[in-house]
Amino acid sequence: MHPKHLPLLCCPITGDPLEVKADRMNAHGMVVSGTLRTPSGNSYPIVRGVPRFVGSEHYAASFGYEWNRWPRVQFESENLGRPMEGHTTRMWERITGASDEDVRGKTVVDFGCGPGRFLDIVRRKGGVAIGIDLRPAVDCARDNFKDDPDVLVVQGDLFRPPFRPGTFDGGFSIGVLHHTPDPPRGLEALARLVRPQGWVSCCVYPKGDFYDFLSVRRLRAVHLRLRSVFGYRFAMAYSYFAAYALAPFVRKAKQFGLRRPMQFVERNWLVSLYLKDARWRVLDTFDAITPEIASTHTAEEVREWLEKAHCREVRMTPWCPTSLSGGRDA
Repeated sequence: MHPKHLPLLCCPITGDPLEVKADRMNAHGMVVSGTLRTPSGNSYPIVRGVPRFVGSEHYAASFGYEWNRWPRVQFESENLGRPMEGHTTRMWERITGASDEDVRGKTVVDFGCGPGRFLDIVRRKGGVAIGIDLRPAVDCARDNFKDDPDVLVVQGDLFRPPFRPGTFDGGFSIGVLHHTPDPPRGLEALARLVRPQGWVSCCVYPKGDFYDFLSVRRLRAVHLRLRSVFGYRFAMAYSYFAAYALAPFVRKAKQFGLRRPMQFVERNWLVSLYLKDARWRVLDTFDAITPEIASTHTAEEVREWLEKAHCREVRMTPWCPTSLSGGRDA
C-alpha cells in the first residue's frame, strides 16, 4: 500500500484512525510489510503490500482458488485481438452507468474486487482505484497492479469495511453480493462509504437466468458434496469438458435446428455456457458451479436495497435486469 491512502482507512471495529509502522518499503514508496495500529491498540498486519483486516476466507474459499488460477484472463490487456476484447470495459460501463467524468480524478471503491479487472477499468479512466475482498485474490490484485500508487487493495470483510464513511466519490459491486449471506447489508455498507451526491452501482445474479438454472444448482450441489474428497478437481474437469467439448457441441446442435431440446438440457441437466473465448468459458463455468452461496434476485429487490441504503434516482442500467445504479443522498 502507498502511505497516501492512510486517510481513507479506519479500524473496522472501532472506526478509529490508523497509523502505519512500515517494516519494509520499496523504491516506489510502497509499504511492503508493516502494521496498521489504532491509538487504542488494535493492530492489523500489512503483508505483501496488502493491509489485512480479516484472518480467513469464510464462505468465499472457491474464489480464492479461482482467481489465483486465472488472475488475468478477464483483463483488457490479455484480450487485445481476441474474441472478448472490450468485454470487461463494456460490462463495467453498462452496469455502473458512470461516465468518464464520474471517474477521472475521483476515488472509486470496488466491493469484492477479486484480481482487479474492474479496478483496471477505473485506472484506465484516470481514477484512483480502491479494492476490498475477503479472499486471497487480493494478492493477485496487488500483483496485477504492482507498484501503482493509485491502487489500494485491502483484505477485509464487506460487512465491516475498514474505510471511513463518505470517503469515496463512487462505489460499485459487480457479481459479488449474491455470494454473501446478506446482500442488502453488503450494499448498505458500500453506500455508507460513498460521499453525498456520489454514485453507487450493484449487479447480482437475476432470477431465472443462467446461474439460476436447475442444471447449475444441481452441479453446484454435487461439487460441494465431493469437495471434501476431490477438492476442486471434479469442478475443474467438468469446466474444461464443458468449455471445449459440450458448449461448442450444444451451439452447433442449436444451429442445426435443435434449439429447444438443447435449451431443455442446458436448463435442467448439463451446465453449458458459450462465450467466444474458451478460456472465459472455463472460468465462468467454474465460477458458476463452485460457490457455497449463490443467491438470485429480482430488479425490485435490488432497487429496494439501494433505496434503503439512501440512494436516490435509482435506475436500471443496460447490462441485465439486476444491474442498477443510484446517487447517494445528501
